[in-house]
Amino acid sequence: MNILLLIPGIISFVLVRRGRTDTAFLSVYLPSLLLLPQGYSLRIPHLPPLSAAQFALIPIGIFALGQLIKSRSFRLMDALVVLFVASWATTEILREPIVNDGIFSAIDSFVSILLAYVTGRRLIEPDLRLETVRRIVIFFLLTVPIGLYEWRMGTNPYGMVAQEFLGIPNLGLVYLRAGHGRLGGAFSNPEIVGIALGMTFALNAWLVLLNKKQMGARLGRGGFSKLERFHVPGLLLVLCIWCTASRGPQIALAAGFLILQISRVKYTKLATGVVAVLLIVAAWEAKQYFARVTDISDTTGISEQASSALYRRMMNEIYPPIAEMGGWFGWGVTGVPHVQGMLSIDNHFLLVHLIQGELGYILIVLITVESIRTAIARLWSFQVLEDRAFACSMLAAFAVLWITLYTVYMGEQLPQFAFLLIGWGQSLVTGRTSSGPVVGVAEHPKFLLQRVFT
Repeated sequence: MNILLLIPGIISFVLVRRGRTDTAFLSVYLPSLLLLPQGYSLRIPHLPPLSAAQFALIPIGIFALGQLIKSRSFRLMDALVVLFVASWATTEILREPIVNDGIFSAIDSFVSILLAYVTGRRLIEPDLRLETVRRIVIFFLLTVPIGLYEWRMGTNPYGMVAQEFLGIPNLGLVYLRAGHGRLGGAFSNPEIVGIALGMTFALNAWLVLLNKKQMGARLGRGGFSKLERFHVPGLLLVLCIWCTASRGPQIALAAGFLILQISRVKYTKLATGVVAVLLIVAAWEAKQYFARVTDISDTTGISEQASSALYRRMMNEIYPPIAEMGGWFGWGVTGVPHVQGMLSIDNHFLLVHLIQGELGYILIVLITVESIRTAIARLWSFQVLEDRAFACSMLAAFAVLWITLYTVYMGEQLPQFAFLLIGWGQSLVTGRTSSGPVVGVAEHPKFLLQRVFT
């Protein structure tokens, strides 16, 4: 049955060959990415296990990579992402005891990070912006019944399908908290799916604005437009984040919601500064709060919340010196020393520092800063409300991503989803359907009237 996971890749390849890359992206890759777990994978000889989404991404990503090279419209982020993937590949090949395992890990990184990035970088703006956001929201809404079943029954249906039909054990394990299953859905992890849901909530805010203001790019007169009118998709996304029982995504969602208000204010730069100050103050207060929560001498009988916070505090104190010992290329995935029984590194920046060393850590920090900087630059530059609001949604999505990654690793489908949006954020231009004064930021204006898919 696992051979069925090749079907999205085959369909995607055929569509790309026929010049219908947009269809392959919207109708094959996105549903495979958001509706099927990363664990639904197939191992082809001489290749690492690849998921249905990765099979679908390969022809699309290679096409997008070719388009980017031909355009010669490179940005700083392009170099950072290439170097980050090269850093991962170098570390794994040098550090893994079995060289083939290192090569397989490098291939997986190339597909999940670099190809996802160039796909977002070249294939969405400006023609597919509305349809891409709409489908991302719809696909997540389709998983809501599955997620609520998981929360209520403590069983992930994706895991049952994997066990019964695909012969994949131990997939879709459910974490319990307060007597309920923590929603993991297709991402198989409550923290990780919480990040993806929070980012989708930020993107959905743009659809709400379009529907409310009835600007150029409308959602139509169908059922989805009516749902947006009553804020049903946004409320369901928030409900699912609550069902994850994950404090990181919930805190990050609050920060993202605050950022979304910037586009509503006439003086955008002033609003950005005010929001930045509020977030800095909130971060300081949160740090003080968790310091008080974890200031415990006797750990017997402490709450689960305090225990989790204490674990993260100890982890962030113990592991940085170990990361420094890894040098420029780190310890590798299987070489990271584990001390005091701390097997889970719940901080992606620290995990990158441990695995990839100083070089990888510097690059991930630069990627974080550049994604935020670019989104703010677009937010300040766009004059049309529709475009400014979308840049603000992107900024909020990145805030949700990077804030939460301080509390969890980037796993499952999240690298693909995150770097798809990071690449997308680097290519924002004035939308074709935007109305009003058009004063936007473009890398090469001569390409604005050309379709990406030719």
